[in-house]
Amino acid sequence: AISLPPNEKEIHFWDWHYQRGYEWYIKQFDLFRRCPQQSCSNSDPSSSKPFYGEITPCYVVLPSEKIEEISRIFPQLKLVFIARDLVDRAWSALIMELRNQTSGLTAGSFADGSGIQTCHNARDPKKTKKSVMSVAQKRRMQELSSPSSQPDSYYMERLRNATHDSRSNYAKHLRNWYEHFPPETILIVDYRDIESDPRGTLSKIVQHIGLHEEEARKYVESLDDRVLGQRVNAATSDQLRIDDSTASIKSSQPSSSDYFLSQRPNLKRRMQKYLQHHAIEFNALL
Repeated sequence: AISLPPNEKEIHFWDWHYQRGYEWYIKQFDLFRRCPQQSCSNSDPSSSKPFYGEITPCYVVLPSEKIEEISRIFPQLKLVFIARDLVDRAWSALIMELRNQTSGLTAGSFADGSGIQTCHNARDPKKTKKSVMSVAQKRRMQELSSPSSQPDSYYMERLRNATHDSRSNYAKHLRNWYEHFPPETILIVDYRDIESDPRGTLSKIVQHIGLHEEEARKYVESLDDRVLGQRVNAATSDQLRIDDSTASIKSSQPSSSDYFLSQRPNLKRRMQKYLQHHAIEFNALL
């Protein structure tokens, strides 16, 4: 059985909820007591050995001492790092930040529905009340949060911010994980392979986690095409490599950054140039 927490995709224990303790963390994975195997859509009843995991992208920027603690508690842990095109990742983060700023959050902070935090800050346990806005107010917020509302200089200034720059430095953070986990325990996946070969990519991931090849094949074949077709991106080549000259993963098809930045070619070139050194460093690590 392959089981993820049933209530939330991202647990954020090691960055937001660490103060709640290990017992709270364990309860997030108590799937088989909460629902019978027959009714758990994210488990495979044919397998007797359960595999538990979570999906929290912010963990990649955890400090070395926290990663060391994880390695002591889970010495057999298998990790999956999905590498997204650097320009796509940065642009998406900048647009999300702009939207959050329009909602009243400080630049560099991110909303999770229950407070304000970054990847390093603890979540506010108190739920925030959502304000009721008029149609005119909503329209005004949409205008202010539109990518066209800001000049290129705004995005470049924000891209140089420590938070955004750090999250673009894949190599730096992966080295912290390699200090405490053997290379064979960390699988690096091209984000766009999920669209070009969803079943093959998923099979590779579940085998990395610990399923035997035949178990992985049965599990992947049991999934509906509509499930595998959700939230996809542009295809890419077989080899994971970020183009050193553009900071983009090479692809024969338009990427999401091409789509979103198609009307701002100068900004895209400036972002690619700025992120180029991170691309070179990441390629050297592969």
